[in-house]
Amino acid sequence: MRSESMKKHFITIKQQREMLFPTLKSISRVQLWERPNESKWSIGETMYHLYLITRMLRVAATITIPCTKLFAQMMRNKPFDTNIEDIYKEYREKHGKGMKAPFILNPPKKIYNTLDFNELNQLLVKETLKISTMVANIEEDIAGHIVFLDPAANNPNLIQAIQLLAIHEAHHIRIIHDNLESLIQKSDTE
Repeated sequence: MRSESMKKHFITIKQQREMLFPTLKSISRVQLWERPNESKWSIGETMYHLYLITRMLRVAATITIPCTKLFAQMMRNKPFDTNIEDIYKEYREKHGKGMKAPFILNPPKKIYNTLDFNELNQLLVKETLKISTMVANIEEDIAGHIVFLDPAANNPNLIQAIQLLAIHEAHHIRIIHDNLESLIQKSDTE
């Protein structure tokens, strides 16, 4: 990876997954798709959501990188940000609730109970690998000027978009951890 910042963010994503995902291998398919309550996603739905947002970033990058790379090369000597604030935390603090996912990032009902943990994990790993391969040869000073038109995220550059992916995953990994704790407590009382 030519950009040290993006490399760092991909390592963060990998480490976050390695902290929790091995624990998920032992849960049943039923537990994977069991919602903690009607308004909250199951662990499986949350993982599929992570896959969808990773895929969406790859698709956006497929369009954005070629369209903006020449401009980014011309701007390479200008300063750029390598970090982004946690927009999900800021939204929660400002609005008192979590940011609602756009409908294209909601897991479709047809996938419920169809995938096990290993299949969900493989979807996520493969999609992340596709993005990291796509951006591997982009230098830091160019990546910092490839900007995504995403007003909700304050139009992040490529480096910030990868960091935002890590921030978003960290948020959902905390939720998955909480759901897992609930499942364990529930099975202990039964």
